[in-house]
Amino acid sequence: MRTVITKRNSGAVKDATGAASAGPAPDSYRERLFKYIPAEVVVLYVAVYGIAYALFAADPLFSLMARWILIAGIVGTPLYLWKTQQVTEGVQLVISTAGFVLWVCALGVVPVSELPGFNQIIASLALPLYVFLSPLIEGIPDRW
Repeated sequence: MRTVITKRNSGAVKDATGAASAGPAPDSYRERLFKYIPAEVVVLYVAVYGIAYALFAADPLFSLMARWILIAGIVGTPLYLWKTQQVTEGVQLVISTAGFVLWVCALGVVPVSELPGFNQIIASLALPLYVFLSPLIEGIPDRW
């Protein structure tokens, strides 16, 4: 299972006999780090974008095609995690989708590099901040 286990969702669970047992221990920093990074989606995006670039880079419509590939990645990240990896925590889906966007920005591909105000240096610095700080987020607190 890829769902991040936090203090909030690690409570007691019932086994097949109905007896309560201790739930799983909350994930460590390292476990949350691996679970928050949508590696499979990033790899798929890089492969699809790379193939499209190799085949259609000279095409005047390549920029539009690249944007659709990016949109598919943004929409596909939470869908993949939800349907394939059984992640139901909204916070984790948002963090992973934001991570996908940061990875794409750090790559500096056509759909994001053409955005007004895009800065490759800032995008490249935002990625390590995401990687090292996102595991500090442990989901929704019990009370605000």
